[in-house]
Amino acid sequence: RHTLSQERLRAAPCTTKDGTRISLMADCASVEDVRTAVEAGADGVGLLLSEYLLLAGRVNGEEEQYGFYAACLAAAQGRPVTICTFDVAPDKTGTEFPREEEANPAMGLCGVRYCLAHPDFFETQLRALLRAGLAGNLRILLPMVSTRDEFEHALDAVYRAKCALRERGVPFNENTPFGVMLSIPAACLTVEDFVAHGCDFLVIGTNDLTQYTHAADRELASAEHYYRPASPAMKKLITMVMDAASAHHVPVTICGLAVGNPANTAQYLHLGLRSFSVSPQNLLKVKRALLDTDAHPDAGENG
Repeated sequence: RHTLSQERLRAAPCTTKDGTRISLMADCASVEDVRTAVEAGADGVGLLLSEYLLLAGRVNGEEEQYGFYAACLAAAQGRPVTICTFDVAPDKTGTEFPREEEANPAMGLCGVRYCLAHPDFFETQLRALLRAGLAGNLRILLPMVSTRDEFEHALDAVYRAKCALRERGVPFNENTPFGVMLSIPAACLTVEDFVAHGCDFLVIGTNDLTQYTHAADRELASAEHYYRPASPAMKKLITMVMDAASAHHVPVTICGLAVGNPANTAQYLHLGLRSFSVSPQNLLKVKRALLDTDAHPDAGENG
C-alpha cells in the first residue's frame, strides 16, 4: 500500500493496515492553509489558529472576524473545522498587540486566561464564531484551559455572546460544539472535570503539553534533548485523557508538530488515538505511514 501514487494517496481513505478508519486532518492558520489541506485530501481542519487576525498588531472587529471564519469554513467544503479562540502569547501575536508586561509570559496570561481577563475582546470573537457556525461544520476550541472553573467561566462568556446576538436579532448556530485544548498537565490530570460537565470534544496539543510537562522550551536548542513528545510521562497523560474520554464518549484529536513525525503518530495510534491533525505539508507522509501501521499491533501476535 505504501507504493500508492500521490494522487491515489490523496483520494484513499485513511485506514490502518488492520482496517481501523482514521480521521486525518490538518493544522491551519489561514484560508490558504485550508485550501491546501483540502487539496491534500484532509478529512477536515483539526486545528485552525485564529491568531492570524492579531499579527498586524491590532484586533479585528466582529465583522472582519466573521468574514475570516466564514471564508475558512467555505474553503473546507463541508468538512469539519475546529477553530481555536485567541491564544494571546508573545510568539503568536504582533509586537504591538496590547498586553501587560510579564517576566515569564508562557506562565502568565496566555490562552483562555487572557480572554477571561478581557471579556469584551473574548465575546467579540465568540459572537463572530457563533455566527460563522451557520456557514459550515464548525467546532470551537478553548486553549490552555487548566481548571473546570476556567471552562465554566468560558461557557458563561458563550452564554453572554449568544444573548447579545439574540438581542440584535442576528442568526447563529445554537448547537456549535465547544471543546478544550489540553495544553497543560493539570488539565490532563483533571480531564474528568471537563468531559463530565459539558465539554463536547478534546484536542491534545502536543507542542505546549510537551513543553509544560518537561519544562523544556521547544524553541531553545539547549533544551531540545528534554523536549520529548512521546516520553513515558506524555504517554501516561495521554492514556488518562483517552480513558476519561472513552468513558464519556467524548472524541479526542491530537495535534502539533510532533504528530507530523510518523514514529510519534504510530505511538499515539497505539495509545488509542483515532483522530490526528498535522500540517498540510506533512499530511501525505503521515497518511502513508498510517496505511502501513496496525492500530492493534498485538492482535496479530495473539491471533
